[in-house]
Amino acid sequence: MPPKGKYTDPELRNEVKEEIHQGDKGGKPGQWSARKVPVLRRAQMMASEYKKRGGGYQTSKEDQDETQQHLNQWTDEKWQTKEGSGTARQNDDTRQRYLPKQAWEQMNDEEKEDTEQKKVEGSKKGQQYVSNTGEAKSARQQATRRSQRLQDQNDSVDE
Repeated sequence: MPPKGKYTDPELRNEVKEEIHQGDKGGKPGQWSARKVPVLRRAQMMASEYKKRGGGYQTSKEDQDETQQHLNQWTDEKWQTKEGSGTARQNDDTRQRYLPKQAWEQMNDEEKEDTEQKKVEGSKKGQQYVSNTGEAKSARQQATRRSQRLQDQNDSVDE
């Protein structure tokens, strides 16, 4: 996210921030869930809604700070459920595992099912955070490193 002085409409940004926090998208109202807690996901939700409402930024892409660059990377990683959905919450209020698309592609069916089952079982017990299985953690880290390398390559081409 841009530094505080970089918003064209700081009041709108604060309004959006509070609505995201109080909303139930990605978790219970007033609670930063797995979809809300990570700075990048929260920033992504806020930036998207802020732009929809006409807000803008005074920072060019070249002047983005590290957090803004990570937000772009996170978006490019295409985080999703095993089935490819962008929504982890189910009708019964349980949550599915949410990982980068490439992480899902690296795992075999059994590994996918193991990490998915672990997340759903924890969610049924009311656990907000459920760690990945070892295979899923490794796949996520590899996908993130691969995405970072691609971003670095794109940055060097742009220069």
